[in-house]
Amino acid sequence: MHYSILERIQACDLNLLLSLAVLIEEQSVSVSAERLGLSQPTMSKHLKKLRIYFDDELFFKQGHRIKANDKALSLLPNLHQWLQMSQRLMLQSPFDASDLRGVIRIAFRDDQAEQFMPLILRTMASEAPHLELEFMNKSRQVFSMLERGELDLATVASEHPPTNIYGSVIPNLKNYAVYVQSHPLSAINKPTLKQILSHATAEYSSSDSLESVIDQLATQLDCIRQVTFSSDSMTVMLHGLLAGQHVGFVPERIFHDPFWRQHLLRVHIPEAKSAINYLCWHARVHSDPIIQWFKNRILSLIDEHLDTIR
Repeated sequence: MHYSILERIQACDLNLLLSLAVLIEEQSVSVSAERLGLSQPTMSKHLKKLRIYFDDELFFKQGHRIKANDKALSLLPNLHQWLQMSQRLMLQSPFDASDLRGVIRIAFRDDQAEQFMPLILRTMASEAPHLELEFMNKSRQVFSMLERGELDLATVASEHPPTNIYGSVIPNLKNYAVYVQSHPLSAINKPTLKQILSHATAEYSSSDSLESVIDQLATQLDCIRQVTFSSDSMTVMLHGLLAGQHVGFVPERIFHDPFWRQHLLRVHIPEAKSAINYLCWHARVHSDPIIQWFKNRILSLIDEHLDTIR
C-alpha cells in the first residue's frame, strides 16, 4: 500500500466512518448517538470532524432531523462494503445459516403471506431452524416502520422509497379483472375495461399500485369508477367478491390458488401494468448477514415458485 494512503488512513479515526454510516442510515444525530451508545454532543463532534475530513457539509437540516446530501449518499455503498469486510475479518468463520438466531419481522400483503409463508417456513425449518419469523400484514406506514426498526423486510409497490431504504425487484405478473360466474359481466365474451368499469368495483385499499393504475385508466376512458366495497385485506376483498355484486382487480398470483381458479372468472387487463414490486429493507440492516441471507433466500424461493407455475 502506498505510504501516502497509509498516512491518510492513520490520520482518520475509523470510528468516524462508523458514525458516518449510521448517520446516513438514521438521518438523525440523536438516534445515531443512541444506536452507537454515544452522547448526542459526542455524535455532533463526530459530524463536525467528518465535514472537515471530507471537506463537505454531508448533511443539511430538515425539520428536527438531518438529511444526507448527494456526497454522503455516494459514500454509503463503500461504507457498507467496508463494514461487511470488517465483520468478516473479525468473525473469521464461514457463514452457516443453521447457526443463525434471532427474530425477523417481515410484512407481506395477506395474499402474499398466504401463498409464500408455508414455503418460507418449510425452508427455514430445514436451513435455519433457530430463526424466529414474525409475519405482518403490509400497512400504509411500511417505510416508517422500516425506519423505526419495527420491520426488517417488507414488500412494496409504487411508492418512492426514502434514500435510506434499499430494495430488490420481485417479478411482476399479469393483472386481471375478476368476478363470479353469476355476475352480469359473465354474459359478455371478453368484456372491455370500459364495460367492466360500468359495474360496481371492489378496492384493495392498502397502498397498492394496481388500484392506482385502474383509477388512472378509468380517467383516461372518461369513466367514473364506482367503489362501493373496500378492504385493506386482499383475502377479505376476494371473499367479498363471492357475494356477486362487485368486480375486483388482482394480480395473476391469486390464481395459483385452485379455490380462486374455481370460483372467479378473470379477464386479462393488458393496459393495467403495475409499478415494480420490491422487497425492501432499511439501510441499517444492509450489512446484517442474517437479514441479507434471509432476504436473498426469500427472493430465490419466490423466483423458484414462479418458475414452477409459469
